[in-house]
Amino acid sequence: MPDRERKIERLSREKTNEFLRRSSLTYLECCISLMLTHLSRDEVAAILEQEAVIVRELG
Repeated sequence: MPDRERKIERLSREKTNEFLRRSSLTYLECCISLMLTHLSRDEVAAILEQEAVIVRELG
C-alpha cells in the first residue's frame, strides 16, 4: 500500500503543478490583454521586456 500512496501523492503533486502553471499563464494572458486596452503594443512589449530582465536577475 505505501507504493500506491506514493504514486497517488506524486500524481496529485504533478496535477496540481500543471493546474497552477496553466492558471498562471491564463492570468498573464489576461493581464496582457488588459494592458493592450489602454497601452500601445510597443509600450506593452517594452514593459514586458523590462519585467523579463527583472525576473532573470532574480535567478
